[in-house]
Amino acid sequence: MIETLRVDQWLYTVLSGDPTLKSLVGQRIYGYVAPEDAALPYVVYSHQAGHDVQGVGPARIMANLIYQVKAIGSGSSFVPLRAIADRIDALLQGASGGAVDGRVLMCIREQPIEYVEIDDGIQYRHVGGIYRLWVQ
Repeated sequence: MIETLRVDQWLYTVLSGDPTLKSLVGQRIYGYVAPEDAALPYVVYSHQAGHDVQGVGPARIMANLIYQVKAIGSGSSFVPLRAIADRIDALLQGASGGAVDGRVLMCIREQPIEYVEIDDGIQYRHVGGIYRLWVQ
């Protein structure tokens, strides 16, 4: 079983199904990359790293995965992204649940992220977190 595919679906379901987050970003929740013409702000999540937890022999007990989940916007301040990032964290911190034919046992933020990119003179701000997920 490829656990990342299950986590991708679980993250999208959790984030897109929340009315509060939906009021802040609409349907603009994307896995890995947003469309080029996507309106700002939006949410992006992506798998960063992980490892399998092995039992005796070939048995894999679970996967321990790292995901980045963040809000992206433009401008000279992080303040407009605060409510989005806070809502992402409220939804994911300590969360668990079913994912297609797997299960997210726990999701915990390991560190916050906050940085700025500049492209063609436009400042793009990223704020969110790095989350560890234990998945079976």
